[in-house]
Amino acid sequence: MKNLETYYTENYSEEVRLHRSQAHSIEFSTTMKFLLEYLPEGCNVLDCCAGAGVYAFPLARHGYQVTAGDLVEKHVEIMKQADKDALLTHIYQGDVLDMSKFEDQSFDAVICMGALYHLMSEKEREACIAECLRVLKNGGILALAYINRNAMYIAQLSDDNYSVENANKILDSGINRVFYGMNFGEMDELTNKFSLEKMTDIGVDGLVYPLFDRLNELSETEFADYLAYHLSTCQQSSILGHSCHGLWIGKKYSAS
Repeated sequence: MKNLETYYTENYSEEVRLHRSQAHSIEFSTTMKFLLEYLPEGCNVLDCCAGAGVYAFPLARHGYQVTAGDLVEKHVEIMKQADKDALLTHIYQGDVLDMSKFEDQSFDAVICMGALYHLMSEKEREACIAECLRVLKNGGILALAYINRNAMYIAQLSDDNYSVENANKILDSGINRVFYGMNFGEMDELTNKFSLEKMTDIGVDGLVYPLFDRLNELSETEFADYLAYHLSTCQQSSILGHSCHGLWIGKKYSAS
């Protein structure tokens, strides 16, 4: 936890990262498209690792009732300062592994947009999903963001500190600093342990990292054309494993 807080305190926040360039914006645009498509209109949403509110605020502007929390104090303070119009239902600091402040089945939808990036053990990842499902109503929607290991490996090739040894360690363990990357299919293996019906799995930034510089050179018209291509292919399995960021969306089985 301390290493994670230090990382996000010393580095730029998500609301900055996702809007730094054309290439960065693809992840945000794609994620919002599918959240709006799968979350029931105007429903009660828990954004349990909201960062600085990069998705919480846009969802609230679209009419959702959003409760937003994050582990990192810096992010919580940014959200509180930004919420001048009281768009969010509630803002809190807390850990996704213990959301005991909320009763069972409190929310129509739960979006977990970063915790799985940082939970290094399978036991922790299972506990995270279990806690999300506890506070989610039967029949509710669960969205889980994750990182792909293959993309982490490819990204190492452009790192100034690249070494074969380090890249292979990442490929073997999935661990790079404070981040954990999943093998292809690992999200399905994880979610299959729970009462969840898979609805979709999306490579939200597709081939952004191999194409990063070229995407930022595109004209507005060219970029719009690429984005249309990306949105038409981002659910294909041939794209999923090499997209750095993934988004798995499913439905909690209703009680029989």
